[in-house]
Amino acid sequence: MNAENQPAWLVAVLAGIFSFISPCVLPLIPGYLSMISGLSIEQLEERRAAHLLRIAASCLLFSVGFSIVFILVGLSVGAAGTWLQAKRTILNVIFGIIVILFGLFVVGVVRLPFLYQDRRLRVSRGSLGMWGAPVLGFAFGFGWTPCIGPWLVGLTAVAGKLPPAGAAGLFAVFSATLAICFTAAGLLFAYAVRAFSFLQRNYRVVEFISGGILIIIGLLLVTQRWDTAVLLMNRYLTPLAERLGSLL
Repeated sequence: MNAENQPAWLVAVLAGIFSFISPCVLPLIPGYLSMISGLSIEQLEERRAAHLLRIAASCLLFSVGFSIVFILVGLSVGAAGTWLQAKRTILNVIFGIIVILFGLFVVGVVRLPFLYQDRRLRVSRGSLGMWGAPVLGFAFGFGWTPCIGPWLVGLTAVAGKLPPAGAAGLFAVFSATLAICFTAAGLLFAYAVRAFSFLQRNYRVVEFISGGILIIIGLLLVTQRWDTAVLLMNRYLTPLAERLGSLL
C-alpha cells in the first residue's frame, strides 16, 4: 500500500462499510444470502460445516461479480485522470458540492428521488443455483449503484486524483470490504441477524455518521484542502500502519 494514498484507502473501506449497512442494502442481505447459497433462512442459522462451506463459496462467487463492475468503474475514472488533473481546481469544487449534497441526502436534509430506486435484475435462484452467484453479484453491482451512490461519488472524487491502477485499486478495496461484510454476515448469520436489528433500530445514528463523513470530504474538496488533509492523516496513519505491520 502506497503510504501517501492511505487516506484514500481509508475512504474506500468506509465506503464499503457504510454501503453495506445502508437502509437499501442491509435489510435485503438475508434474502441475498439465501438466494446465492440455495439455503433457507433456517439453514443459514444452523452453522453446519457443509452449509458454512457452501455459504463461503457462494459469497466469494457473488463478490467476484460485483467486484468486476466496481473495478471497471475505477479503471474508467483512472483513465480520465490526466484530464481530471488538468481541471483539478474546478472539478474539486464540482465534486465537492455533489458529495456535500449527497451527504445532506444521507442525513435526511435534502431529498434526491432517483437514489430511492434501484435497477435490480430479476434472477431465478432455481435456474442458476450457486454458480449463478457471480451473475447475481454482477447485477448487484449495476442495480444498487443509485442506492449506494453517495459513497460511490465520494470514492470517485478521490479516485480521480490517482492513475488508472491506483483508482482501480481503490475500487478493489471498496469491493473487498463489501465482500468481507457479505461473507461475515453469511458465516455468522445467527449473530448477524441481531446486529442487523440493532443497526436498523439505530439507522439515524448510522446515517448521521455516514452523511457527516461525506460532508467533511466534500468540504475538503470544495476548499481545496484535500491534499492538506491527506498529509495530516498520513502523519498519523503511516506510524499506525507500520505498527500493525510489525504485529502481523
